[in-house]
Amino acid sequence: MDGRTFRRALLLGCFLATGIGCNRQAKHTSPVGQMPDTGGTQMVQMPVGGGSKSLWGGSGPAATVPVEVAPPLTNKPVSAETLVAISDVRLDAAFDEKTAPGSKEGLLDLARGGYQKALQQEPKSKAALLGNARYHAKVGEREKSVEMYKKCLTAFPKDADVAHECAVAHARWKDLPGAVQWCEYALRIDPENRAVKKTMGFALAMCGKWDDAFATLCQIMPEAQARHNLAGLLDHFGQADASKVQLQLALKADPNFAPAAGFLSELEGTVKPAVAEQPAP
Repeated sequence: MDGRTFRRALLLGCFLATGIGCNRQAKHTSPVGQMPDTGGTQMVQMPVGGGSKSLWGGSGPAATVPVEVAPPLTNKPVSAETLVAISDVRLDAAFDEKTAPGSKEGLLDLARGGYQKALQQEPKSKAALLGNARYHAKVGEREKSVEMYKKCLTAFPKDADVAHECAVAHARWKDLPGAVQWCEYALRIDPENRAVKKTMGFALAMCGKWDDAFATLCQIMPEAQARHNLAGLLDHFGQADASKVQLQLALKADPNFAPAAGFLSELEGTVKPAVAEQPAP
């Protein structure tokens, strides 16, 4: 993997590592205003620089092994948190490339049943509400997922992390305007939340709103670093000239910012990307 490829993967990985279509007749109230109605938002086609590999990761086939997770044997009733924890393991296992294909549907059914039982047992359990939201997001049931995030925010209206997680879910669905709206909602709850600002900055950039993205990123990092991040995204989208401009501006802001200097040299072809040495024959 050369430097540019690594940089692209790192930027997009950082973007997603930093967290709705409910009944349209229902009205949700909150001290920070109406929640975003992104259930019917059109997904945007992000510019790409080449290749068809998903921006959200993925890998080739691997050896498979059967997976099963059983609840612990006990006479005590299982708590909602425990049911969610067990379902989390089953959900992750269902999408693990090492899991035998024949086990996936059974694991998904067990996970769904566990999340639903947890919610029935404790309707206002944050773990149960988020578990159900994540399950629906993972299996592609977007409207149900957003509905559960909204229910969680109704129960916990001051939890910016829930709104942030909903924003990240929208980014994974490639609904970047929706991700921005949910970041804005999260910032109304917690205006100084750095993780939300970082997600919002990247989402704005991937919407093509580069000036807004730059202004947002500059709130949480030095100008040189913000421009270096934008340069990486521009390069990913095939806009090499615009990427060079951002790197030049980064070095103007901080002549000693080595990552920008190295990246610019790489784009201009004055240095070759490092490659692993091959063993002698």
